[in-house]
Amino acid sequence: MEAIHCKLIQLERQLEQRDKDLVLITRQLNMKLQAGKKHPEEDHQCLYGVTTNVRNIMEEEVKRMSDSLYLLNREQPNGKELQENRQELIQVQVSENMLISGGAVFGIKRMGQLDESPFRATCNLKYRDSDPEDKAARLVSYWQVKIQKPSWRPFVTIQVKEEDQEVIDDNDPKLSKLRSRYGDSVCNAVKDALKELNEYSPDKRCIMNEVWNFREGRKATMTEVITCILEQLVAADPGLRGHEFKVPTQKISNSI
Repeated sequence: MEAIHCKLIQLERQLEQRDKDLVLITRQLNMKLQAGKKHPEEDHQCLYGVTTNVRNIMEEEVKRMSDSLYLLNREQPNGKELQENRQELIQVQVSENMLISGGAVFGIKRMGQLDESPFRATCNLKYRDSDPEDKAARLVSYWQVKIQKPSWRPFVTIQVKEEDQEVIDDNDPKLSKLRSRYGDSVCNAVKDALKELNEYSPDKRCIMNEVWNFREGRKATMTEVITCILEQLVAADPGLRGHEFKVPTQKISNSI
């Protein structure tokens, strides 16, 4: 929606400038005609061509603006439908127990689930001679339960662009103790999982599935996911290349 707004402003400015150019050309032509000055046929053809071209461009830009406004007006009602399609895609991927991309560029990320790697790395150094794997597993299990308790809220509210936003309180006693005992990497893993839980399930603190772009470390867009799926279909069956893919309307809406 923000991109559409910017595009509309840009188009309005372009139309305003082209309208001024067209008015100037028309005035110059009228002044010369009123002065009774004769001009070669080539000049008239040139002026007519410029005027026609500007008019065509203006009509094309007006159509584009109308299309943009149409998309803008559809954005809000389609948002719910798009989210439903996204959740359906997540459920399909989880039920199939597969990644969307074989290279793990796109896949299902468990939002709010602790990353065990920092725990294992730290315990391998700290408890090298006393079963570090077991220590790491116990530590992960303990903190996974801890962060999913709604009663523990290590957050503070700050102002960001005149809006209230909750952020992790780095001075929280439990987090400070965890950092001093196991280091920044383990503490940061707990903080990251807490942020995800607070974003996706702030009341119940439940782990949620999300379609994720692992390469860029962000939520994947539906366009990226669908493009990736179609590319895999073509790779699996090269005969599909160049064919039109028709998506059933009852499964995935045209808003995608």
